[in-house]
Amino acid sequence: MFRSVLFLCVCWLYSAPMHAQSFWFGVKGGMAMNNQSWGSGSASLGINRSALFTMNGDIFAETLDEDKKGALYAQLGYHTRGSALRYFSVLSDFRSNVKYKFNNIVLELGAKKSLDLIPGMNAYFILGVRGEYTVGSNLDAITRTNIGELVSPDYIRNLNYGVTFGGGFEKEVSELSNVFIEFSIQPDLSFQYEQFPIDNIRNPWIPNERVDLPLTQVRNLSIEAKVGIKFLRKVIYLD
Repeated sequence: MFRSVLFLCVCWLYSAPMHAQSFWFGVKGGMAMNNQSWGSGSASLGINRSALFTMNGDIFAETLDEDKKGALYAQLGYHTRGSALRYFSVLSDFRSNVKYKFNNIVLELGAKKSLDLIPGMNAYFILGVRGEYTVGSNLDAITRTNIGELVSPDYIRNLNYGVTFGGGFEKEVSELSNVFIEFSIQPDLSFQYEQFPIDNIRNPWIPNERVDLPLTQVRNLSIEAKVGIKFLRKVIYLD
């Protein structure tokens, strides 16, 4: 079912603007700094969280905004969400940085507004909504470590949603192509991971000790910086 929805989204991404005369299409990609809030009463999972840096990319289409009144855009991309956990065992003096990775297909719809800030460059801001589907993670690998009992792939929520806001600067290269740099903040409104309370779990930091895990709810927050190029599909009417 997901493949069918993904196929329809791709078709819509490229076909919808064609009925609105001229439009832009292109690609963008770059670096993301990913963080997660682990809402849990267990200090072992909530503390010592650090950012996870990943690469991501999108294909997109947007309406032509000749009058600077605003444009609509749609984009489809591959993004890795997650965080890293640095922990320390007092008895074994062992340090590690475990990375939690969730690989998501992201569909985003939004609006874009131009701003007259810098001569010769088109500054703009964006506001959008996102729907995400998790196609894979590395939690299976994490469960083979000594902290594996604290997380499980069974509690991943595959469907998530959130908002995007940010802006960028665009430069004209030719009549039919522009390049740009874009920055955005992408908080999730849903939970990427939700684990219900579990009793009597082995404590990976203190041998021979058992602990109870409370409700654990995880939200994603990503800060992205991208560069991209877009091309104009220009429709000219002849009398």
